[in-house]
Amino acid sequence: MTINYKEQLPKLDIVNKDGVLVPFSPNEEQIKFLDTMTNKSTILKARQIGFSTLILGMFTLDFLMKPNSRSVAISHEAKAAQRLLDRVKFSIDQLTSKGVKVDLKYSNRGELVNNEMNSSFFIGQAGSSSFGRGDTINNLHLSEFAFYQDPEKFLAGALQAVVPDGKTIIESSPNGRNFFARFWDKSKNGETGFSTHFYDRSFYDAAFLKAKEMELSEDDFMAEYPQDDVTCFIASGRPFFPPASLLEYRNHLQPVIEEYGGHYDLRI
Repeated sequence: MTINYKEQLPKLDIVNKDGVLVPFSPNEEQIKFLDTMTNKSTILKARQIGFSTLILGMFTLDFLMKPNSRSVAISHEAKAAQRLLDRVKFSIDQLTSKGVKVDLKYSNRGELVNNEMNSSFFIGQAGSSSFGRGDTINNLHLSEFAFYQDPEKFLAGALQAVVPDGKTIIESSPNGRNFFARFWDKSKNGETGFSTHFYDRSFYDAAFLKAKEMELSEDDFMAEYPQDDVTCFIASGRPFFPPASLLEYRNHLQPVIEEYGGHYDLRI
């Protein structure tokens, strides 16, 4: 069963940034992702564009409409996982208040079960004992993946559980030159099988960005509201050298010259 997410998402209600209950109408960047996502997608983004909300909405629709499906959303910390779970429960509660019947069962370990569809939706923290090898997963969302304790080990185990035609979406803001940064670079080079989707600060208007630039340090501003997918990794995290110096050196990089049998090969 294929779900038209752009058509179905407005049936879910969310609370917008102004605290108003509204139908979920995807914004421009969310629509762009819906149009370009693949079965394996990785998202690098500026803050608060709404991708966690979008992915939760997609998986909630699958949970409600697709028989025998299992969706999993994992966050980097317990409080963030609880917020994700609360959003899903809120959307479903809004549907039932409108007369939509959902035969729902909730487990204290963070799992929702739709008895009628025989579907489930687990939401938890990276490292949770309730999730791991042996699961069979149709939809997998790894939220703020750059902030996981051991992202490489976690990803290796999680991908084993996803069915061949399932969806895996890795989504994060930058956190230094860590595993996620290397994974992003490899994905851009076509080495991981994941498509790359970068969403920069152009989502915001000039007045908002000016206010944030005055509020944050230069490094924090470049990391939280990036203009490209290179400087954001350098500016974030806890680099040993000052990010401004690293960026200056980066701008003066020279081609590498390698010697092969007395001949020199210029590699860019």
